Amino acid sequence: MHFTKLVSALTLTLAAVTSESVAQTVTYRGYSSTVQCSGANFFCSDGGAVCCGPMPAGFGFSAQFENLPLGSQGQGYTDACRNFLFAVFGSGTKCWNGGGARANFLNWFHSASRRAVSDGTGADCATPTGFNYKDGAGVEHTIKVPSGEANATEVIAEHFKNQNWKALAAYESA
Repeated sequence: MHFTKLVSALTLTLAAVTSESVAQTVTYRGYSSTVQCSGANFFCSDGGAVCCGPMPAGFGFSAQFENLPLGSQGQGYTDACRNFLFAVFGSGTKCWNGGGARANFLNWFHSASRRAVSDGTGADCATPTGFNYKDGAGVEHTIKVPSGEANATEVIAEHFKNQNWKALAAYESA
């Protein structure tokens, strides 16, 4: 009797943990720093198996995957999630530093399911959905990258490089 209850409780616990991790959303970021996962970054946030990129010029030299579920991995690629560069393995928040190498595309997935298949053109990849930065006064901002706008990440990166805080602030109200 006690053994049956123990097996039932264990089965329910495993089912809950499995369904929780399968439905989890992970935020992953491409930084301009070559030595640490901090500072301005472009990011994606999704349920996995989505190729995110390309990162704009000057970003992707470090990559962070926040709260990777157990049994998952984050990966970086140099081109359209086809040319493998690195992998980090869950669970928890993981940072990769390229030391000069650049991950132009990122994704994460549960190790058993793999990434979405890419045809190498980048057409089946999602572009970064947000940008996080500090302005000249040190105030942190997170803005949404407009979807469907050609070269939106490159334009935002250029505004950041030129310290055009007013142009970046316009994305906050969009």
